[in-house]
Amino acid sequence: MEDRLKMPRILFAGANSGCGKTSITCGVLKALTDRGILIQPYKCGPDYIDPMLHSHITGQQCRNLDPFFSTGDDLRYLMAKDSCPAEFSVVEGVMGYYDGIGISSDKSTYTVSVETRTPVILIINVKGMSHTMIPLIKGMLEYRDNPVAGVILNRCSKGMYQMMKPEIEKTLPIRVVGYFPQKEGIHIGSRHLGLMTAAEIENLDQVIETLGKTAEEGIDLDAILEIGAGAPGLAGVDRPPLPEKKARIAVARDKAFCFYYQENLDILEQCGAELVPFSPVNDKKLPENIGGIYLGGGYPETYRKELSENEDMLRSIREAAHDGKPIIAECGGFMYVCNNLVETDGSSMPMLGLIDTDVQMTDRLSMQFGYVTLQARTDSSYLHAGDRVRVHEFHYSKAANPGDAAVLEKSTGRYWDGLHIEGRILAGYPHFYFHNCKDMAQRFVDMAAEVAKDTI
Repeated sequence: MEDRLKMPRILFAGANSGCGKTSITCGVLKALTDRGILIQPYKCGPDYIDPMLHSHITGQQCRNLDPFFSTGDDLRYLMAKDSCPAEFSVVEGVMGYYDGIGISSDKSTYTVSVETRTPVILIINVKGMSHTMIPLIKGMLEYRDNPVAGVILNRCSKGMYQMMKPEIEKTLPIRVVGYFPQKEGIHIGSRHLGLMTAAEIENLDQVIETLGKTAEEGIDLDAILEIGAGAPGLAGVDRPPLPEKKARIAVARDKAFCFYYQENLDILEQCGAELVPFSPVNDKKLPENIGGIYLGGGYPETYRKELSENEDMLRSIREAAHDGKPIIAECGGFMYVCNNLVETDGSSMPMLGLIDTDVQMTDRLSMQFGYVTLQARTDSSYLHAGDRVRVHEFHYSKAANPGDAAVLEKSTGRYWDGLHIEGRILAGYPHFYFHNCKDMAQRFVDMAAEVAKDTI
């Protein structure tokens, strides 16, 4: 019988998007970290920005738990792998608790909580309510068998909380573990792709400090820890030792390119890569002795002038591509490797020109977005014909030529062309999660090793 280890953990889920999950999760992370507890944070879904905030607060790399990318076994493995060294793990949900693919509950936060058997604390925005919050919570509790164990009343005054807590607990089999008042000065700015990144918020530490104090004052953190301590054990996971390094891979990491799943970076290392960060905005050339380049997503449109005018870096990357060094360019990275980045007003700035298309910013989210399954059309340096990979798209831009190396299909049956694979360059809007396409990651590292075998 497999060894099962106690891994105290909790999942914060909301009744809807915008109910206050991120603010309350960040507040609890700060308050628990201030108590000296080693926290492992997680985020449900394909989010990049909330994990940056979690990592900033806890000092630990936040991980994604995504039931579209991962099976139940994968989710349990991923949680056990990274929770083993921690004293307590905190998961932030995505959207509403039962909101999944399309209008279903499939692949939702609920899925993550059930598959990982993680106790759930519901976050309900109760502004403008009193007794009505009871049937609302009752419906969330009774809709499905679930591990919901507690509730936090957001945008609730202390006085209303003191009245409603005993009323809710008298009526429903749930613990009310706190409230979170509406306060000035605890707002994290937003933009078209979501919240602002941790690196862009000038007063971030002040905001986090306020969130932590608010959580300490209004939330029963001891109750959170107690509920989390009751989580069922998970099978222990031994992390495999990293192999000998085969190649150095340059990873774009700055304000323009910051969207990476930590699991992707880990898997590249497990495939034999030494990851070397660099800044396409600020650096003048690629790091020395690199065999490949990974250009993740982010906000290249915000820094288009700096990217376009950094001619030394453009030249360095073009030379690397000419030398046959493999490049993976996802979404924002794809915009960077194209000919020109065109703004909504028609103004244009030249980019790398490695892929023969322009990309134009749009005023609204592309209709080609969300969870999709990518199917490769032909054999290439990264994929075999017919390979199917689950990916995610989310962008406020469109490419004149999105590529035809693959077809992307939504669960509704809607599909479109996407992805360029030209020689050793893979570029397109899809974000890959390497845990479900490890062969592709291994080919990338192997190609990097092939061209760099004499440089390590």
